[in-house]
Amino acid sequence: MFSTIVSFLSGLFSYIFNTLYYDGLYLFISIFIAVLLAVYNKPEKLKVLFLKRPQWMIPGSVTIGAVTPLCACGTMAVVLSLLTTALPWGPIMAFLVSSPLMSPDTFVLLSGFMGIKFAIALTAASIILGLVCGFATHWIEKNTRLLEDQLWIKKEEPVKSCCNSLAPKPLAIDNYDCCNVSVKSISKDNNNCCTATLEAKPSLIEKLKVKEIINSFIDLGIKKVLPLFILFVAIAYLLKTYVPDAWVIALFSGDHFYSVPLASLIGLPLYISDATVVPLLSVLREAGASDGTLLAFMISGPATSLGVIGGLNIIMKRKAILLYIFFILAGSIALGYGYDAILSLLH
Repeated sequence: MFSTIVSFLSGLFSYIFNTLYYDGLYLFISIFIAVLLAVYNKPEKLKVLFLKRPQWMIPGSVTIGAVTPLCACGTMAVVLSLLTTALPWGPIMAFLVSSPLMSPDTFVLLSGFMGIKFAIALTAASIILGLVCGFATHWIEKNTRLLEDQLWIKKEEPVKSCCNSLAPKPLAIDNYDCCNVSVKSISKDNNNCCTATLEAKPSLIEKLKVKEIINSFIDLGIKKVLPLFILFVAIAYLLKTYVPDAWVIALFSGDHFYSVPLASLIGLPLYISDATVVPLLSVLREAGASDGTLLAFMISGPATSLGVIGGLNIIMKRKAILLYIFFILAGSIALGYGYDAILSLLH
C-alpha cells in the first residue's frame, strides 16, 4: 500500500515537473501578457471608448473582449462599469460573451499545447459568438420587451461636461484624469466643469507602472494561475493514468451525435480557466476526443461556471441570465459541430 502511494506521488510530481519544464515558457509568456494588459487597460477607458463610437459598439465590444485577459469572473467589474452608462444591451452581451473565451495570453498557451490551428479556431469562435449574440440581443431589445427591467442597477444617461462631452454620470473624480492631464485632485463647479490641481511629474518607473506589474504578476501568476495550472496538470495525469482511452473515445470522439452537446453540458457548471485547463485538453485529445468537442467544452466552461452565474446574478435578473446561458450553450454546440465538420472536410 505504501509503495503504491509513493509510486503514485512520484509519477504525479514527475508529470507536473516535466509539464512545467517543457511548457513553462508558454505559461510564463501568457501570464506576462495578461499582466501587461491588466495593468495598462482600465474599465474607465473602455467606457469612454464605447461612448465615443456608438456605431461600432458591438464589433468594438467583441474586439476588446477578445484582446483583454479577463476571465469570466474578471469581466464582472468591467460589465458593472459598462452597465452604469447608457450602453444598450447588444454591446454588453457581446463583451460578456466574448471576453472569457479568448485573450492574447490564452492564444499563446493554446498554440503551445494544442497547436496554432486550435488557437485560431477558438479565437474565431469567440469573435463569431460575440457578434452573433451582440446583434441578436440588439434585435431582441429593439423588438421585444424581454430585457426590460433586467438590471438590478439603474442605467444612467450620459451628461455633457466641459471636460468630456460624453462622460457618464456619476463620474469618479478621485485621481481620475477627466481633463487628459496628470492630476492630484479634481473639483467640479455647478456646471459640472473640472478644475485640476497638477501634481509632480512621475518618474520613469511610475510611468511604466513597474511596481504594479510586479505585484500583478505575483497576485495573478503566482497566486492564482500557477496553482490552478498545476491542479489541471494533476487532473490530466489522473485521466492519462487511470481512465481508459476507450471511455474518452466513446464519449468525446465526435463520432457520436451526443459528443459535442455532452462536452458543452459538462463544461456548463465547472470553473474553467482557459490558461489552466489547457493541459487537460491535451490529454483528452491524445485519448481520442475530437477538436470540435474540446472547442465546445472550452466555450461553455469559462463562460458559464457557477461562480460566473453567481456574479451575473448580482447585476442582471433572471431573463437576462437565462438568455446569456442559452447563447453560450447553443453557440458552443453549433461551433463545436461546425469545427468538426470543417476538419472532416479538410481531411
